[in-house]
Amino acid sequence: MQTRQTKQSYKQIIHDYMLTGNSLSTYEAFDLWQITCFLQRVSELRAQGVVIQDKTVKRNGKTYKTYWIDTPAPQTVEGV
Repeated sequence: MQTRQTKQSYKQIIHDYMLTGNSLSTYEAFDLWQITCFLQRVSELRAQGVVIQDKTVKRNGKTYKTYWIDTPAPQTVEGV
């Protein structure tokens, strides 16, 4: 009997990618996964309570936004 692995949703792919400390723009999401509805997925994640930061970037005469999730710094244990 074969078990079928469930396909991740674009929303889950974006969330997991950002949780690893990576940032994304609309173009990068399309380039990596051919996601054409990136901003809608970001809006859905924000509506679910995920805090997604964004910054406007101007490069080569073009303006776009990049998005990321701030991840807390790893805690160190002293005296171990």
